[in-house]
Order: sequence, then structure tokens, then C-alpha cells
Amino acid sequence: MPEFLPVRLSDIDWIRPIVLKENTKNADFSFTSIYAWGDVFHAKAGKFDGCLVIRLVIDEKIGYSFPIGCDDQDVIKSIINKLKAYAAQNGEQFRLVSLTNDKLPFLELHFPGMFDISPNTDLFDYVYSAEKLAGLAGKKLHAKRNYINRFIALNDWSFEPIDESNLDECITVDRIWATGKTEDLDTVAGEKVALEKSFADFKSMYLDGGLLRISGKICAYTVGERLSTDTYVVHFEKALPDVEGAYQMINREFVRYIIGKYPDIIYINREDDMGLPNLRKAKRSYYPEFMVEKYTAVLKQ
Repeated sequence: MPEFLPVRLSDIDWIRPIVLKENTKNADFSFTSIYAWGDVFHAKAGKFDGCLVIRLVIDEKIGYSFPIGCDDQDVIKSIINKLKAYAAQNGEQFRLVSLTNDKLPFLELHFPGMFDISPNTDLFDYVYSAEKLAGLAGKKLHAKRNYINRFIALNDWSFEPIDESNLDECITVDRIWATGKTEDLDTVAGEKVALEKSFADFKSMYLDGGLLRISGKICAYTVGERLSTDTYVVHFEKALPDVEGAYQMINREFVRYIIGKYPDIIYINREDDMGLPNLRKAKRSYYPEFMVEKYTAVLKQ
């Protein structure tokens, strides 16, 4: 039977190479998503025949990730059968979560008609062209350029990378940002836990970050990590609510920084919108190149 254990920081040594081997564009498999959000989703990790499987709880239902880092279809089929048996032994209805389009044909081939499959549209990742986010050219992004131009005209600003010397200032921005929140408080609380874990082990988690200052005082920050050969994922982005253009500016400046640091990055994954209308509107306004679609497959009774 599989063995699942809570994810520790030291697990990055075996989890991260498997994720990089998978070369996925799914933000759910970044180490930050697995480890920093682990307490929120009760995540546990298992390694089977060199493959990674995550066991987590979403909306009080237990789910398992599709085995990643595997090339051998017979091995993947064997692991899924073991997971099915493990779930049955624990009285669970077996479900595979965060399935991307490229995994669905495997289930149709090896487990025909055995699963009910449905999309999770609230969890689709928004993926953008790094070049377009860095330049903001074209009519569609005219409004973003206007925000940035006003920000530049009105402020004595600077951008700098995040390191151990300025992490505490980012926490201050996060505290002010959270103070004004009156809805989605569970999400805010969960993100706070994930952010604190990320900041506590910032360097060890291979995270990058950038912040904006106005007259020397921080007004915005963002944090992310390399996800695959050509894709970078942004995990956190916050700005003081009364600073017009701060979000647009930190977005652009951080992407420019990342392109300079990782010249082979083509795409920026800015994760999902969680079904929140305002967040969905904001992410759509940047016109993603494509979405990383995600599905849940539930074993029929």
C-alpha cells in the first residue's frame, strides 16, 4: 500500500527534480503549492516507482494527484490501481484531482468508462506571454500602460529583488492589505499561512521576489518560482490599496526581472482566480495566451 507523509522543507530535494522532469505548466505542482499550502489542504506526498503523488483535502473531500514524473504507462497504471485500493481500504470514494488535458486520454485508454470527469473552472490557471507582460504593447493593454505612466509620473519609485534583508517589509504590506478585507476571509487566512512558510524558508525554496518602493517605502511586492523549462509561476502579489498603478507596475517590473534572470522563460503562470469575480476580471484583463484546464475524475460506484 502507498505511504503518504506530511510535506517537509527537506522534501524539496526529491520533489522539485520530479516536478522539473514533468515539465508541467500546472501551478499546483510547484513546490510552494505543495509545501507552503500543505497545512491548508492537509497535503501529504508519496513517492512510488520514482513518481510523485500528492494526497490532499479539498472541500472536505480527499483527492489524489495523477502520478507525475513518470514516462512508463504501465507504471502509472499500476500506481493508480494501488491508489484505488488504498482509497477503498480507507473507505474513500477515489478521486483524481488537478488533472490536466494531457492526462485525460490515459484514463480513457486504461480505465475506460470507470470515472466521471468534470472541469474545475475556478481552478484553471491563467498563463501569459512573458514578453507581452514585460512590454504591454498593443491596444488591448493600453489601460495598463496608462496606470503605469501615471505611477511613474507621480512617484519617486524604485524596484529591487527580495532577499532576507527586506522580507519583513513585505509582511508589513501584507498586513495592511489584509486589514481591509471583509470577504473571502478563509482564503485570506490560508494565504497568510502559505506566505509565512514561504518567507521563513525563502532562499531554501528557490523563490524569487521583487518589491516596489515610493520615496524609499515599500508599496508592493510579488513572489514566484521557476516551474518548468519555459514557464515561471507567480504565487503572491500584493500592493497597498491606496497606491494607484502599484499592481500594474510590480507585475511589469517583476516579469522584466525574471526574463533577465531566466532568459529561456516564455510563459508566466499567474495561477487561478478561485472563482472570485474581481480576481477573474483582473486576470482576464491581461489577456492570457491560454488556460491550464483542470479536471476531477471520480471513480464510479
